[in-house]
Amino acid sequence: MGRRAARVDEEGSWVFNRLAEDYRARPGYPPGLVDRLAEVSGGRGTVVADLGAGTGLLALPLADRGLRVVAVEPSRAMLAILREEAARRAVEAVQAPAERTGLPRSSAGAAVVADALQWIEPALGGLEVARVVADGGVVAVVAARLCGHGFAAAVSALVAEANPKARPRPAARLGQFFRAAGVARWEEETFRQEEPLSPPRLDAVLRSLSLVGPALGPDRLARLLAEARGLAEVHGGAVWARDLTLSFGRRSGF
Repeated sequence: MGRRAARVDEEGSWVFNRLAEDYRARPGYPPGLVDRLAEVSGGRGTVVADLGAGTGLLALPLADRGLRVVAVEPSRAMLAILREEAARRAVEAVQAPAERTGLPRSSAGAAVVADALQWIEPALGGLEVARVVADGGVVAVVAARLCGHGFAAAVSALVAEANPKARPRPAARLGQFFRAAGVARWEEETFRQEEPLSPPRLDAVLRSLSLVGPALGPDRLARLLAEARGLAEVHGGAVWARDLTLSFGRRSGF
């Protein structure tokens, strides 16, 4: 069943239900990026719709900075972890896909898609953002890319070899999404993140990648994890190095 044909109550249709526990091991977003996103979104009190929120890696730190976050995520298992972590924070969890959030019209001052645009139909998702975010509100996208010349580059090549679909996707999706959302011009800022991972955490992070954990058979997955641990030894440790590009702009009415 294709993603767009799946309903949120069809548990087996959402691969992320099977990845939720491994998502706990993923590195969060660097404070500088979260601070900047909170600033451009409008600061304390702003309602931000986090589309494809996952386990709350961005929703939770945004709430810690005083924003009111509506975390929209189709995976029930992901939302269960988010709700567990969101105790006493201003986070509302909504089980829905980004293209059909069910949120009230013009109910948010900003919307963000963090490391999830590849799973959203850009035109439909953008039109939904145009409906949910008030005119003049901010639309933001965070894109992640493993980088560097050490372990991160080597493990990125390893994953691409194991699954060619893991290669970078065309940037055209970003423009489609923004234009459908009513954003004519946007800015980009890049943040570098480096975080060391223990061997068990490295295994979990790799399994959490939808094009690795669920996509590879058990034997190939086991080989990939062993090869990744070998690369970590060669490079003096598993440092998860990535560039995070924050793209953002303001909506104008149609």
